[in-house]
Amino acid sequence: MPSPIRLKNSTAHYLRRRVPADVLAVAIGVTLRIPVGEDVVPVRVGGTGIVKVSLRTTDPKQAKERQATALSYLNSFWQSLRDGPARLTHQRVIGLAGEWYRQTKKEWEADPGRASLWGILNHAAQKWDMVKAQAEMEPYVAELLEQRALQVDDETRVRLATAMHGAFKDATALLERRGRGDYGPDTIEQRFGVWAPEAALNGTPAKVPTMTLFADWEREARLANRTDKTISEYRSLMQRFVDFVGHDDALLITPDDVIRWKDARLAAGISLKTVKHTDIAVLKSVLGWATENRRIPANPVPQLKLKLGKKNQERERGLTAVEAIDILRAASAYKAAPRELAQTAAAKRWVPWLCAYTGSRVGEMVQLRREDVEQRGAYLIVTITPEAGKVKDKKTRRVVLHLHLLDIGFVKFVNSSPDGYLFVKAKDRAEADGRVRAVKNRLCEFVRKIVPDERVAPNHGWRHRFQTVGRDVDASEGIVNAICGHGRRDVADDYGDRTFTAMAVALAKFPRYELN
Repeated sequence: MPSPIRLKNSTAHYLRRRVPADVLAVAIGVTLRIPVGEDVVPVRVGGTGIVKVSLRTTDPKQAKERQATALSYLNSFWQSLRDGPARLTHQRVIGLAGEWYRQTKKEWEADPGRASLWGILNHAAQKWDMVKAQAEMEPYVAELLEQRALQVDDETRVRLATAMHGAFKDATALLERRGRGDYGPDTIEQRFGVWAPEAALNGTPAKVPTMTLFADWEREARLANRTDKTISEYRSLMQRFVDFVGHDDALLITPDDVIRWKDARLAAGISLKTVKHTDIAVLKSVLGWATENRRIPANPVPQLKLKLGKKNQERERGLTAVEAIDILRAASAYKAAPRELAQTAAAKRWVPWLCAYTGSRVGEMVQLRREDVEQRGAYLIVTITPEAGKVKDKKTRRVVLHLHLLDIGFVKFVNSSPDGYLFVKAKDRAEADGRVRAVKNRLCEFVRKIVPDERVAPNHGWRHRFQTVGRDVDASEGIVNAICGHGRRDVADDYGDRTFTAMAVALAKFPRYELN
């Protein structure tokens, strides 16, 4: 997919696309409602036939993700223009009115303002006759159809306006209740059913673009706090599958397509583990969501039993004591290369030491900021937080640092650093997200020269070693897990807190890495 563009004198990324020639004549003058992040941006198609919209981000990775969602919408809209106005069934009209009801509820329910204003709107709507209701609801109908990339016939438009008039009365009544402080159950929403854009009047299923389904899945995934990384990986794999089957219609996907995809991936050298836990799992998740939400009649992903054998483990997964010392010796002696960023050089100097004494993920240490390192009474603390960057479980944790880090000058380094990120050149998280991975890669290259054994991960090996040392010195397993950010095993682990004192006691048992 072509990359987003940057306009002259602008730091933001833009989507710029030409309207397909076969629909240009009918597209001119049409208003598009293009999804950009959490917003919907209205764009009117002009006589040039060029659609241009700001993606509202300076981050290249985020720009590509937003462009993919926007392009999926545009492709659906062009297809609706090709298909011409459709007649929606009564069920689909009610479901579409329900979508508007849910949007209105989401926008206003948490903070509705004065109840009396919603009461006035509801009272007025109760008095509208058919003509008045059609006129009042027409702008909402037009906007909703534009958002859903739908072209409907005049009769459907009238029926939809009537259904949305009913939804308007229900929504204003609900918001009046919310304004009075009544947040009891909403018994109205269920009556609308689920919007399912599939069947036309003649009973022949309309096209359901696979990547449009994905865009809708993504919206819910973001509400469920799925990570940007996960969503990006899912999108990439879904697009690769669409390219493989040669069409973008989820209704045409068959179990045989999935099996052919599986066989082709294996033939390309992709591991069985990746095919099972990534390729097939992603398809099953997204298309399963589409099935549950009545967007497609059935999940085409068959139950494939791919049994994985265990790999031969020829050595321990963690760094050995000798390898650890070699890495830390090289880190301590490191000097910045010509033209190397000061932050990258600092990462090579300090991140191996931080990982050695915390067992943390390398990315968690690379994204540390100056304000994340502080003195709390007798303890030197680092805060690992999603505010700074990606944290696997999205939970902030505070970790006591080993006293050896104080002795070798880490605090002095922190105090002499400017505010903000210590190891990446970035002014905020959006900018840092795209650069943390680059610094991690530089660290991997740096360590790989010292530990060339491909059987151990040069960065992740510290986590294994931290656990090994913890067992050797009989440190509390629960405290060691809390320090390095491992998940808890059972319900009992959720009781009680891991205090700084307990962490300090456990870390005091860890021997210092003496380089001489």
